[in-house]
Amino acid sequence: MLYGITDIGSNTIRLKIYEEKNGIKPLISKKQTAGLISYKENGKLNSKGIKVLISTIKKFSRYLDILNVDKICFFATASIRNITNTQEVVDKVKEKTGVKIKVLTEEQEALWSYKAISKELPEINDGVLIDVGGGSSEITLFEEIPIDNTSLPIGSLLCYKEFVSKMFPNLEERQNIVDCVNKHIEKSHITKRSMSDLYGVGGTIRTIKKLLEELDIKQDKTNKIPIDLLDELLSQLEENNKESYMKVLKVKVERIHTIVPGILIVKTIAQYYNIKTLYVSNNSIREGVLYSIIDGEI
Repeated sequence: MLYGITDIGSNTIRLKIYEEKNGIKPLISKKQTAGLISYKENGKLNSKGIKVLISTIKKFSRYLDILNVDKICFFATASIRNITNTQEVVDKVKEKTGVKIKVLTEEQEALWSYKAISKELPEINDGVLIDVGGGSSEITLFEEIPIDNTSLPIGSLLCYKEFVSKMFPNLEERQNIVDCVNKHIEKSHITKRSMSDLYGVGGTIRTIKKLLEELDIKQDKTNKIPIDLLDELLSQLEENNKESYMKVLKVKVERIHTIVPGILIVKTIAQYYNIKTLYVSNNSIREGVLYSIIDGEI
């Protein structure tokens, strides 16, 4: 059985194909930088953005057809959920491609992100789960099951576009990002309590881990990161010069402009909950959606 899961993000649209045979195994991964967030005007995804989305979905659909993928799911979270013309976009995509985009609610996103990490780390009991995307940041508190969640309307790419004048934010711009994240957390009214562990899913978190290892700030290859290492990482990415840029370019070219805002978002959320340790998950919301399809929830 082959499963094709396509995640429509604010900046990147990603397709992963999995095989269910003596367990689940990823076979193929493809991505397209669509930059949907750049086509957002007055709260709506404009016509150019819709065309880009339709073109990308057609491309991925042809690929899925060629490979005879058995079960397919195209889903979106904040990228389509947080616009005012969500239904128009979903309808136009269906009309032009035959694909029905499943737009996850905040609650579904929290539940299925938690499912992704609980399958990978079945021994976890409680903590905070985060997923820092380009246009939003998801926070879920859990105690064996999700108990509270919110979607902050601020992500790494959005922070870059709104606050950063060069490639990396200067000290004043960094503080502006931190203040903005704290403002949105407080506005969300999500439960505030001290938690020891933070669990991260998604590309921003995985890039942070790779950078820490590449720069020898983190001495082991485990998925466990002391939060205070983020300060050292930020200090190494402080200057807007070629030397600093190369540190990121060696690890993840496409995140050269968004990784520092991403680190600041993670650090700010961690400080809000008095977190000591960050655990990096190899899974993402895509795996959560996959498991939900297999479990008959979708």
